Amino acid sequence: MKKSLIRKTKSLCPVCLADADSEIEEINGEVYLLKECLKHGHSRTLLSRDAGYYRKLDEYYFAIMDKEKQIFEYEIWLTMKCNMDCPICHLGLNRSENKLIEPSKADFLEFLKINKAPFFVFSGGEPTCRKDLIEVIRIFKKDRRGVTIHTNGKKLVDVNYLRELKKSGLDRINLQFDGFSKSTYNIFRGEDLLETKLEVLNNLKKIDMPTDLNITIAKNINDKGIKDIFNFGVRNSFINSINFFTLCYLGQVRKWPIESYIMPDEVADMLIGVSDSKLTKKSIFLFQKLHLAIKSLLGQRYCLYNQLYLVIRNKKGFESIDKYINLERAEFLLDLYSKIYKKHEKLAKFILAIFIPLFLFRLSLFKISGNLLKTIFSYVFHTTAYLKSRKLLFISFCTGCDPYKFDYSIIHNCQDEIISSSCTSPVLKNCGRDGDHCIQNERNGLKVEN
Repeated sequence: MKKSLIRKTKSLCPVCLADADSEIEEINGEVYLLKECLKHGHSRTLLSRDAGYYRKLDEYYFAIMDKEKQIFEYEIWLTMKCNMDCPICHLGLNRSENKLIEPSKADFLEFLKINKAPFFVFSGGEPTCRKDLIEVIRIFKKDRRGVTIHTNGKKLVDVNYLRELKKSGLDRINLQFDGFSKSTYNIFRGEDLLETKLEVLNNLKKIDMPTDLNITIAKNINDKGIKDIFNFGVRNSFINSINFFTLCYLGQVRKWPIESYIMPDEVADMLIGVSDSKLTKKSIFLFQKLHLAIKSLLGQRYCLYNQLYLVIRNKKGFESIDKYINLERAEFLLDLYSKIYKKHEKLAKFILAIFIPLFLFRLSLFKISGNLLKTIFSYVFHTTAYLKSRKLLFISFCTGCDPYKFDYSIIHNCQDEIISSSCTSPVLKNCGRDGDHCIQNERNGLKVEN
């Protein structure tokens, strides 16, 4: 058996959730997170089946990302009410105990005086369970903030309600969508929602509402449906991104068999396999380096467990972004950036900012230059204009922090922080990084259970 250490870290025991000394090791070409709990002994979690890919990306990530970086989008839990009872709910084993005093419109106004972030995602339980959701959106839009809502979509079968949401200034909808199989919804959501989801998608298309599809992926449940989901996104230009989010072992899912477990780069491999050779592992890897370098350049935190790619729609379907930008030539500059960054951060950022357009340039770039420039400027200057691009389709392969794959070295760079009221006060406060918050919920759930 061939073994080599990638790095040491701290994680959690998947049984008692106690902190555990851990190592990330390459074993026979695969990558594992190995843990040792004083009470429950040794455990290990598969992180990647491609050790070369993981090792190089891990090394690049920690060379240029640090915990001092900022985030520009916060997740606000508007309510803990929900009109569903999903077997895979992420809110922890104590979700029935997780009751918050809902903030009022006055509480939101006070919050906006303090927090100047440009973007917010409304989440929690189900945001549409708040009767004043449209008024809350207007409060944020009046203050010129970008607003997205995470939703299961049940209330969006009413197209008039959807129109009112858009009229209020809502910038984007993140729709929970698990594919085109009825059985998947029965397993994940406890009910057959396929027809409801299709009706909602038709309504979103009808009013041209910018939409992200949030797909929970689990092995041997809906992983075979990735191609249909991807092709649907390519054909429908109102969809801005497809987010493949692998199953998190939180809440009731901790009781599920580990066989459903899957990591993001496996999902990427599956998509590559059904892309008619248009996507390659090499281009996805190089795009991660480019994306991480840009995040570092802009001073923004980003999670290693969240990988991103970009495809360009055309009349025949799509092309990979590497047909328009020269990722292979840019790798030299990206590697130079990582070597200089630790000792000479300002110099590294200057070199990257000046020369990256030249290294990426291809003549074919002119075909998408307008869309790409609009997206880049929108991203840098924190506007919502990038949501209006019909040619670009972002694909993300991501997962969340659960007791199996929690990594304290990565959590420092979590790009998602939770804003919430509490069970004793409606005042909105920063609850910290999403991963930490989820694990704390889980620990609270264990106390309730025991």
